[in-house]
Amino acid sequence: MFNSKITSRLRRFASQAAVCAVAVSFMAGANAGLMGVKSVEISNSINEWLQVAEFQAFDMSNVNVALTATASAPDSWNASSTPDKAIDGNTDGVFSNGSVFHEGNPKTGDTLTITFLEAVDLSSIAIFGRTDCCSNRDIYNFNFIDASGSSLFQLTGVDATDVNNHFASYQFESNEIPEPAPLALLAAGLLAMALRRRRRAS
Repeated sequence: MFNSKITSRLRRFASQAAVCAVAVSFMAGANAGLMGVKSVEISNSINEWLQVAEFQAFDMSNVNVALTATASAPDSWNASSTPDKAIDGNTDGVFSNGSVFHEGNPKTGDTLTITFLEAVDLSSIAIFGRTDCCSNRDIYNFNFIDASGSSLFQLTGVDATDVNNHFASYQFESNEIPEPAPLALLAAGLLAMALRRRRRAS
């Protein structure tokens, strides 16, 4: 009889703990993405000319927040290839059409910096390369910076050289989902709160 009661309570405890763990996992997963990004530094990964037709950065609501950002770089090829061309909403990769950013000095490791209006949580990014010429250059490095100037995350060798679409994208995994041990502790905490409320109610 005594063992039966213990077994019943243990089963009930395990069931409630599992429910709590699933709930915590769901809440953490809902925040999947790269959190608190204030700016993105884009450079060429293979010591070639840096050229970008369009950079897109999507927040957790799938809004392209790059459209309201500012873009800067040490130089540009001419007045029609300034940094703002990389976030003007136009993915046209033909240089002569005036919507491609192109650095001014060859192979100097220049960086195109995209700065958001405020720190944002990103779900994904996309970049479009040049389509009329020299698309073999379009392999990029990304450095994601927070509001304090610290690096949050880096991507290297992002390849947009595909001759069919000249495009590359990246979907962020969660950097907020707890590891198994913290997840178990959270589940246990939620369960303890539920048991305490039940005792008070009785």
